[in-house]
Amino acid sequence: MTAKRTPKRTIKEEKKVWDCKYFDVMEYTIQARKGDRSYYAVSRRHFNTVHVLAITPKDEVVLVRQFRPPVRKQVIELPAGLCDDQSECPSDAARRELLEETGFTAEEMALMFSGTISPGITNEIYNVFIATNAEMVGSGGGVGNEAIEVFLKPRRRLMEYLIDESLAGDSLVDSKIPTALMLAEMFLSPERVW
Repeated sequence: MTAKRTPKRTIKEEKKVWDCKYFDVMEYTIQARKGDRSYYAVSRRHFNTVHVLAITPKDEVVLVRQFRPPVRKQVIELPAGLCDDQSECPSDAARRELLEETGFTAEEMALMFSGTISPGITNEIYNVFIATNAEMVGSGGGVGNEAIEVFLKPRRRLMEYLIDESLAGDSLVDSKIPTALMLAEMFLSPERVW
């Protein structure tokens, strides 16, 4: 059986319908086989985000918890943030965000994966880094009005903890954490066949 090919679609027109400091809401007119249709999406000005799986010498993962208004809950996340502008490379942003949010630095940092987060609604590209031998050198907690709780969990028990937390319902868990853990296994054990 041959898969049916998706028809080629082109953007016929795009216009900004709303904007704020961090993003624009865009309306795209898409030319399709059965006529034009409108499509709305969020376009980030600084579309590269960074997420850092920082691992201490004791094989603990550095995590953060903070209140996220869109979901109205505390969310357990990897230290993360935006590239400050288009000229800041993701690896520099990852080091900066790790230090600002957690007070940790790392001897080594490497990009493990880059991909889309929700391509049907945003142009955001997320970049997942691994930082090994992470050590605390400052207080962390974020900058400005950020109120970030920093905590450590053993890497080998982290998935169990995240599942328990997600099912308890008090906090949400950012789904990039399980992805980063799987990528870390591949990165740290390259001899394994995946």
